[in-house]
Amino acid sequence: MTAFTPTLAIVAFVAMEATTYLAHRFVMHGVGWVLHRSHHAPAAGRFEANDAYPLVFGSVTVAVMALGYRLPAAGLIAVTAGISAYGCAYLFVHDLYIHGRLGRLPRMALLERLRQAHGLHHRFGGEPYGMLLPLRGVGPARRRSPR
Repeated sequence: MTAFTPTLAIVAFVAMEATTYLAHRFVMHGVGWVLHRSHHAPAAGRFEANDAYPLVFGSVTVAVMALGYRLPAAGLIAVTAGISAYGCAYLFVHDLYIHGRLGRLPRMALLERLRQAHGLHHRFGGEPYGMLLPLRGVGPARRRSPR
């Protein structure tokens, strides 16, 4: 097994924002709308069909991490550690802070811009699709979601 490379983990963490953007834009608001629709609808209970996404993504990451322990694949553990760290940050920001799935957390000024950007995404169904760096504006004229 090769040594853990923190730089590779950080690169993987940062690259996950682009990956998340693409998955959210083209999968969740495309062919995967059948599951993601539940996230844009009023809550009908504690769980929603959209919860399948983190279960699938997390399962794939854990499987690849397990492979990294079995194979001499340089950096695989570091990459999956970065992906896992991003998943934890996403869980905290999106599910816990923005949507309050375990109750409302105290207001954090640093995260309020993310809450506002995500609120615009829910209101108009278009940009921003990113989570931790929602850089693009949103509005009715920019609606891009198929639904």
